[in-house]
Amino acid sequence: MGFSFLIIAICLVFGAVAAVLSFRPNFASEMTASLRKTETVRKFSPKNTLFIIGPSANHQACRMQRRLLKPAIPALIREDVIVIEVYGSDTPRKNGEPIDWLDPALLRHAIAAEDGFNLIYVDPAGKTRFRSEAPMVTGDILRQARIDIGAPGDAASRPTKSKVLKKLRAA
Repeated sequence: MGFSFLIIAICLVFGAVAAVLSFRPNFASEMTASLRKTETVRKFSPKNTLFIIGPSANHQACRMQRRLLKPAIPALIREDVIVIEVYGSDTPRKNGEPIDWLDPALLRHAIAAEDGFNLIYVDPAGKTRFRSEAPMVTGDILRQARIDIGAPGDAASRPTKSKVLKKLRAA
C-alpha cells in the first residue's frame, strides 16, 4: 500500500512538472536567468574585527570608547581591521557604513555580548583575542590585539592595503 502511494506521488510530481513546462516552454531558461540576476548571498566573517557593542549610541561607555578610538581609526583601517558598532536595536555599522542585512540581536547573541557595553576583538584566525566590559585606551587595545601600527611616518612610506582608506583619502 505504501509503495503504491509513493509511485502515485512521484507520477503526480512529474506530471505537474510536465504540465508547467508545456504551458511555459521557456520556463527553465527564465528560471536560470532569474537565478543569475539575483544578488549573491552576503557572507559575514567576524575575522580581524573590533566590535563595539552597547545598549545605545549615547551610552556613556560607548561615547567614551568612540572618543578614545577615533585617532586610531585610519591606522586600523590601514591594517585591514574592521570596526563594527552595534548599539541597541539600531542598524550595525561597519567602518561607519550601515549593514542593513545584519540583525543586531543575532550578532550579539552569536558573540555572547547581549548585555551592557562590550569591546571584543576577533583576530584574523577567527579567535576572540580579548573581551572587555569597560572602555579601553587605544594603546591597550592594540597591545592586546597584537596589532603593530607603527609610527605615523612609516605609514606614508609603505603602500596602503585597504580600499576603504583610499576612499577616505579621495573624499
